[in-house]
Amino acid sequence: MGKPGGALRRTLVAGAVLLLVGLGVQVIPKLASPAQAGTTMLCSGFSDCRGKGYSTAGYENAWGSMYWRMYAGRNCTNYAAYRMIQTGLPNARPWSGEGNATNWGVALSNLTNRTPSVGAIAWWHSSHPSSSRFGHVAYVERVSSSSITISESNYGSDLSWRKITKGSRNYPTGFIHFNDQRLSVTKRPTVSGTAQVGRSVTVNTGSWKPNPNKIRYQWIVDRKPIPGATNKTYHIPARMAGKQIAAVLTGTRRDYTKAKTMSEILPPIKQGTLSVRKQPRITGAQKVGSTIALGGAYYSPGARIGEIRWYAGKKLIARGKSRFLKVPAAADGKRIGAVLVGVKTGYRPKQSYAFASSLVGGGQAPKPPKPTEPPQMPDGLEQTTDGFVKGGTRLGGLMQVDPGKFSRSVKLSYQWTREGTPISGATTEKYRPTSADVGHRLSVTVVAKSSNGSLTKTYGPSGRVRVKPSVKVIADGGSKQADVVVKVTAPGYAPTGSVKITTNGGRTVTKSLTNGSARVTFVKLPAGEYAVKAAYSGDAVAYWASGGDFTTVQ
Repeated sequence: MGKPGGALRRTLVAGAVLLLVGLGVQVIPKLASPAQAGTTMLCSGFSDCRGKGYSTAGYENAWGSMYWRMYAGRNCTNYAAYRMIQTGLPNARPWSGEGNATNWGVALSNLTNRTPSVGAIAWWHSSHPSSSRFGHVAYVERVSSSSITISESNYGSDLSWRKITKGSRNYPTGFIHFNDQRLSVTKRPTVSGTAQVGRSVTVNTGSWKPNPNKIRYQWIVDRKPIPGATNKTYHIPARMAGKQIAAVLTGTRRDYTKAKTMSEILPPIKQGTLSVRKQPRITGAQKVGSTIALGGAYYSPGARIGEIRWYAGKKLIARGKSRFLKVPAAADGKRIGAVLVGVKTGYRPKQSYAFASSLVGGGQAPKPPKPTEPPQMPDGLEQTTDGFVKGGTRLGGLMQVDPGKFSRSVKLSYQWTREGTPISGATTEKYRPTSADVGHRLSVTVVAKSSNGSLTKTYGPSGRVRVKPSVKVIADGGSKQADVVVKVTAPGYAPTGSVKITTNGGRTVTKSLTNGSARVTFVKLPAGEYAVKAAYSGDAVAYWASGGDFTTVQ
């Protein structure tokens, strides 16, 4: 769009256009009157633009050279190519074929859309009502919700800036996104704090280039937004126990394409911890037949009664959720004690303790233990957090039991079993299934012992231990045929099911396994080399597997 110069300068007749197809150059007259096309001219010419504070990008000292093999001079294609090279692209046309402006968006249709962004190339196709038959390209300097601002070089002016209203007659056909100015994340944000119910976690902003004007925060769970969780800090509610959360940050900056990044996904959120602010107390007459009550316990955060266990001395005499107890004859002469288990969704159960101040029927009770200690009773050992088994039930895989947590210090022992029968030597928290386990179900029994008793819990049975089989294909070619034998084997197990046998000629046969084998003969085969493949479909114990062989048919 600028008048050609140098050895190639021609004398142009009025309204004529010089097109140097071999150099990929297009030189066209000016576009339609800006005032009539929703366009505001901001500056025109190197001096005018500099004087009004608009950048020339150094083109006044560069237009004499060719960029992307466009015709040197003050024209739209050479200027647009120059600006792209400034962003770091090489001085090599990124497509083959002609360089006319109308061809840019066609040749680069995979990079072209209707969304403007700073650093993109605004593109007018030759069919555009405000363009000539050679099209036009310009550099996008600014983007707003209602307009774009471009810089361009045209025939007849060195360089100009224009503001174009969206939806107007002069608005571009599309935008080519070679190497747009984008926000980039140079350091991923991290999260501080403990992933536990009742606690708070905070995400930092990470590092961006350049710095965004604004960052929006959104906490997610299972990759879905958590309603209302749009601050840097998130206080974890009870409903999130066991789930995994992360924070998504969206950065925005004027004239830049917005960018998103996500923090690491936190480990499964632990249950919260209840604390006892005030121990309960026992009220009522300590006499056989009278009704006593347990009350006054205060938990933070508030909890409900999960269970109350009543003791006479060291003997359990009642358990349930009632705060009231009719004193039985078995309690005569003994001290009444109670354990209240506070529970709250998303929190680990927490025990609190109470002791009567006198013996049933009269008499001075011994001094009770500290309220933070459980009563010394044979069954005072409690599992405060459930255990579980993790890992895959497959041959050679690792299975591991987490025994949970207990109200006292315990010594743990383990025994893994196969269909209820103890497995010799499998007496640790970890176990790797062997070939003897294939097809069977496993369990593990955990025994926790303390000075006040023991607890035994069995986890399982698991699903059947599975195995990865081997598929061996034996293909024997003969005269116009090939005999194929497929053998499917696995340690400790005879696979069942079927195999799909295929030749490279497209012939396919499905056969059921008999004692782990299948056989087929392909007939009327043209002479040549054949690849034979067999795909085993798997069954309840053996996984899918495949194999192959080559043979020659005469």
